[in-house]
Amino acid sequence: MKKEEKVFFSLLLLIILFLPSSLASGGNYIIIRANVNPLYIAHEPVQIQAFILVFRNGKPTDESATLHIEIKGINVNYSYSEDITIPGGRRKTYSLPALAEGHYRITIFARKGGVSSQKMAFECGVTKAPVPYDAHFSPDGRKFYFKSLKLNETGQIDSNYTFTLKIYSWIPPDEATLIRTIENVTEITVTMPPQLVHSGGIAIVEVRDCYGWLNSATMDLSSFNFAGVPCMYDYGWHAREPFWSRRLPLLAASIVLVLLAIILIFFMARWYHG
Repeated sequence: MKKEEKVFFSLLLLIILFLPSSLASGGNYIIIRANVNPLYIAHEPVQIQAFILVFRNGKPTDESATLHIEIKGINVNYSYSEDITIPGGRRKTYSLPALAEGHYRITIFARKGGVSSQKMAFECGVTKAPVPYDAHFSPDGRKFYFKSLKLNETGQIDSNYTFTLKIYSWIPPDEATLIRTIENVTEITVTMPPQLVHSGGIAIVEVRDCYGWLNSATMDLSSFNFAGVPCMYDYGWHAREPFWSRRLPLLAASIVLVLLAIILIFFMARWYHG
């Protein structure tokens, strides 16, 4: 037998021997999902969420796997990696080391034995913490009060940390309309325009601090929300559900109660003078 034929038959034998095992391993794989916030606060733990599902012979299992996490700085000199055991079929939240300000890439994948999931790569930014503030409408909605809670060494409002307020008028179902922008503010009382107050619409005030955080007083980073809910006041709440459909019955009941009270007072007065 020629040398070339020996090599050919040797390769063919190897293929035949390994073919069944390769076909069997084709049903083993790992599905991975992950959530990484696009924005984090500097010097605070970075939280991510991950979920894996290990399949054996094409069937899902509850097997655990090793979650590999790698963080590399894009515009900063930083590198970090960690292996964590993650249970199968359950979403888990993990806290990673705090990061300095900068631009980062987080790569995540799972592996079990010789099987690996796909690699998931996320970019995120890390910036300074949002500036605290207090903002609210007066009970009648005619005034809006805003005050920065960032104080300097003397206990006064620090003028170096300013905010931008954007006031919108929204009359459903139309789109909200920007009616005023107030920049470089730390404390202010805004009188709402009379046309907005009497329009029966909704006033919306967005607050953005000097670091770019939007409505940070109402945001929840633990649920991956980095833009909070703006301050709102509905001038036409009494004309909307669920109040509108109850308005007439309540009005009728009030009228009946008033009439009964008048009648009762009338008879009591007659009895007293009788």
